[in-house]
Amino acid sequence: MSIKDIEDLHVWGESRVLMTKIYDLTDAFPVTEKFNIVKHMRACARNIPANIAEGFGRFHYQESMQFYRIARGSLAELKSDIYCSFDRHYIAKKDLVLVIDQINKVGRLLNGFIKSTIKVKNHTSN
Repeated sequence: MSIKDIEDLHVWGESRVLMTKIYDLTDAFPVTEKFNIVKHMRACARNIPANIAEGFGRFHYQESMQFYRIARGSLAELKSDIYCSFDRHYIAKKDLVLVIDQINKVGRLLNGFIKSTIKVKNHTSN
């Protein structure tokens, strides 16, 4: 399969699934958290597909890689926030497990995408 558009990237699609789960989940958080953890979690969740897209749209390899790595950082931040939400009893164990599974899936896909991007770069450089 040829990758021509951002919609062709499985990692981008799965990161959108994660983003939607975070938005849905945080709808039920206490109002007192609206400008705290909810705002941060939603920003992290949005930044993952956004940075993948921005990296994909960049012309130079190093620029692209920087955005993919930023996406990976946002994913790690989101994972920490999910555990914080569980610790504060804002989410149930089943929700924690579902979101962590999706975070881990996106992480595996993103790491694979980064590795394949490196391989393509190394292959075309030779």
